Amino acid sequence: MVRGALEESTPPAALRAAVAEQVERMRQIVDYQLQRAATSGRTTLAKPVALRPTVQRLTVSLDKVYADRGIQCEIVIDDAVGFAGDQGDLMEALGNVLDNAYKWARGRVYVSASRDTAAGLVVKVEDDGPGVPAAQRTAVLQRGVRADEAVSGQGIGLAVVQDILRAYGGSLELETSERLGGARVVMHLPDA
Repeated sequence: MVRGALEESTPPAALRAAVAEQVERMRQIVDYQLQRAATSGRTTLAKPVALRPTVQRLTVSLDKVYADRGIQCEIVIDDAVGFAGDQGDLMEALGNVLDNAYKWARGRVYVSASRDTAAGLVVKVEDDGPGVPAAQRTAVLQRGVRADEAVSGQGIGLAVVQDILRAYGGSLELETSERLGGARVVMHLPDA
């Protein structure tokens, strides 16, 4: 709708109205998805979702999207590691974090997961990109904030991930990757 209005000789008032309508529609979609994530939460009766195949499916897709970048992704996740929750929530959270890693990486992404008796499930996604400066880490977890305005995106991905993790009693941390030098996103999900 907006694209069509931009390509035609649309009067400024009509263009503003079209943009306002589409912005409101996007806000409704984001609010709906956040509400869905917040209400789904942990499900103790469901079979855990296998983590490794989920990460592999996502990286196969991202390898295609970012084929021109030649990103090499290493996955170090034991086949027995699973997520006690909704598969859609897992795909949404991992998809956002992995997409960021592929977007910012210079050439390498590293994904690992482990289960700790005290910490529960810990998933780490690391890249060899520029990282997130310590002073910006809290800000980029807020909706609409991006680390670099020159890079495409809406600045809602990490906020959505954080909301999903909180619905499960988990948390999200941004760090510096000791392995690759870029960003390390750490997702904590307590055991059911």
